[in-house]
Amino acid sequence: MTGVAVTLTTGLALGAVYALVGAAVATVAVATRTLHLAIGQLLVAGVLVQLLLGVEVVTGLGAVPAVAIAVVLGAAASASLVPLVLRRLPRGLPVLIGLAVAGGVLEAAVARSLGTRTLRPAPLLELPGVAGVGGAVVTALALGLPAAALLALVVARSRWGRQLRLVGGSAAAAELVGVPPARVETTAFAVAGAVAVLAGLLIAPLTFVGVTQGAGLTVRGVAAAALLGRGGPAAALPAGLLLGLAEAATQSLWPAAGGDVAVAAVVIAVLVVRGPDVSRAWGRAW
Repeated sequence: MTGVAVTLTTGLALGAVYALVGAAVATVAVATRTLHLAIGQLLVAGVLVQLLLGVEVVTGLGAVPAVAIAVVLGAAASASLVPLVLRRLPRGLPVLIGLAVAGGVLEAAVARSLGTRTLRPAPLLELPGVAGVGGAVVTALALGLPAAALLALVVARSRWGRQLRLVGGSAAAAELVGVPPARVETTAFAVAGAVAVLAGLLIAPLTFVGVTQGAGLTVRGVAAAALLGRGGPAAALPAGLLLGLAEAATQSLWPAAGGDVAVAAVVIAVLVVRGPDVSRAWGRAW
């Protein structure tokens, strides 16, 4: 496989992970009309927990139990943000600031354990490489895109998805028909946390993950969720792929900072061209 094809495949793998994180962010936004600004820090913390349990601390635990525990803890930590932040602060900017602060606290806690080290666990599946493309890339594609598509389908078609939209539209109306907003919001955050940990375990074998990557992954997740301005997790799939392809293409030319520059350029370009459309679409969908 040529270098261009390898770069393209790697970009699709990165994009699959960004789509997954974006779908998690969008799921929370559907129910709460706010952005999960601690999602990247939860992702990094989940990777650290999986490595500590599977490699450094609990010998013989095994990869599958370590992954399961990391996903459950990610879900629990994310769900705890509902009573700690979402239900304590007024919606809008105060909640966004509260979630960002919670992400910073989590990042500081991870930094005490991790320091400046970066994490690169083994891929979740031992899939063989194909034509010069590594197994980690194949795994991210094989698991990331289907997982993002499944979450989008559940939110769009399931009873739980209808409850998310009802609570996001009017919490008072939801209560009148017997749907408790606090429970629905908690499950949305829990699902987002679990999905974020899964995304972290997919991307870490590709690029390394460390404390400093948390904020950048949050930005990519929010961008994937919001970029196309159509609302809901389904829009995160093509947006995430676009971000991943742009990052991989630019990273090959400018390894030091090309990925960040590419993501920023894509977001700015979309906002310049379609800014008002994006805002109106967010208002309609969320």
